[in-house]
Amino acid sequence: MFYHFFYEYIAIPVAHADGLTQFLAKVNRHIINPIILVLFAVAFVQFFWGLFAFLKAKQEEKDLTEGKQHILWGIIGMAIMVSVFGIMGLLTGTLGLSDVSGSFRKNGGGMGDVSALLK
Repeated sequence: MFYHFFYEYIAIPVAHADGLTQFLAKVNRHIINPIILVLFAVAFVQFFWGLFAFLKAKQEEKDLTEGKQHILWGIIGMAIMVSVFGIMGLLTGTLGLSDVSGSFRKNGGGMGDVSALLK
């Protein structure tokens, strides 16, 4: 009786969840992470564009203000992308998916394990 309960309600859903977790890990690795990195790069360029505009402005209030706004929005954008990256790491770790930067855990290592890269 216990075996039937275990097989029916515990083992089967876990088997189906394995396919779902692999799918979610692939979506995370191939879609979400590249989007986060591209948006971070855009914010980084925005920051340096504002820095360049701020340093190029020669005491003209309009150009100084515009440069400050670009710098501010670049910093805000980078902070948001770092936060999203951290939240995704928290979610994937909680759900038991591979970590945010890839899947070193397949080889038994954690996020700091580089032995998977050396193979």
